[in-house]
Amino acid sequence: MITDEHSMKDSETGPTDRPFGEFLADLRSLFPSALVDGSGWERLLALAHRLPIHVINHRFGFEFDLCDPEPAADFCVVPSPGSPLAGFYVRQGELAPTESAEAALGAFLAEQVSDPQGLLAQGSGGLILEYDLVGMTGAQPRPPGIFIVTGEVKDESIREKLFGDPERLAAALWAVSGRTPDADVLREMLRVYQELPAKGGVSQAGIMPGRDQRAVRLIVQTHSAEEAAAMLERIRWPGSPEEAAYVCGSMAGLTRPGAVLSVDVTAQGVSPRLGLEFYRPVEWHDLDRAGWGSLIDRLQERGWCLPEKAKGLKAWPLVEQVFDQGKVYKVQQSINHVKVVVDRGSTAAKAYAGTMALQSA
Repeated sequence: MITDEHSMKDSETGPTDRPFGEFLADLRSLFPSALVDGSGWERLLALAHRLPIHVINHRFGFEFDLCDPEPAADFCVVPSPGSPLAGFYVRQGELAPTESAEAALGAFLAEQVSDPQGLLAQGSGGLILEYDLVGMTGAQPRPPGIFIVTGEVKDESIREKLFGDPERLAAALWAVSGRTPDADVLREMLRVYQELPAKGGVSQAGIMPGRDQRAVRLIVQTHSAEEAAAMLERIRWPGSPEEAAYVCGSMAGLTRPGAVLSVDVTAQGVSPRLGLEFYRPVEWHDLDRAGWGSLIDRLQERGWCLPEKAKGLKAWPLVEQVFDQGKVYKVQQSINHVKVVVDRGSTAAKAYAGTMALQSA
């Protein structure tokens, strides 16, 4: 998932009733066909036409499955509480059925503005919405996955405020998704929290109301492969520690030390599905083409990335000028991180990429 955002003045985004899909269509030539094409592009554009132009007030993102030959992408947006994009989801929630996930999301975003004691009060955090478009069967995507995140923070107490209290965090995830609180999931979540590293800990948390599995996803920062392996053992992850260690070792020298663990906590305990997220030692807005190229080569060598997906991903980082309705935008595309997913003996990689659009003077 994409963890940073960039804001623009609302007046710079054009008419407020214009769909985001019209803007995205003008970016078509920037998308490598190996990553998004055919029906994958059509699904993406259909979703974009249902979203407002305010999407470009922030960085928006794409998730590419590097082992799936289909040229399709999942999509994510960042509706910070109080922003015009959040206002769109609040209005959508007011029009949705009372018990729906859409109504819960809208009510949660509205509450964060009106309640000074809300979980995301005082600008300490926000939401990322992730839409599952790959393999989509219906006419419309399912409700998006919802992640509670911090922005860039220098004061770790801000992160602690959001993620230090697992009961409050679980309550917020159930509220924002419209799901009924689950005592068994909370019990397992509290157990995992007891085994967190002394430094780092939970940096994001999410829930997927559109998926069948009732789980909370915890994103946990570790600072070395050894620390990651030790934590997986403590939380009783049912997978192979040797497999996770092999993945971490494969990234050595190409990414920041350690791995960010993506752990699904269910009523039965930690899921066999484990995500190991890796970041380059650069800022997210740095194109870092050579560095990402070496990392993508490593993924391909290990069999975790198809050759055509590797070629497309290497072409992703760029800066281009785009003309749209008489305005000029500087569009920057960068890679945020990669995730290697280990699940019951299978291993595959995903890439998380972002796009930022700035109106030129």
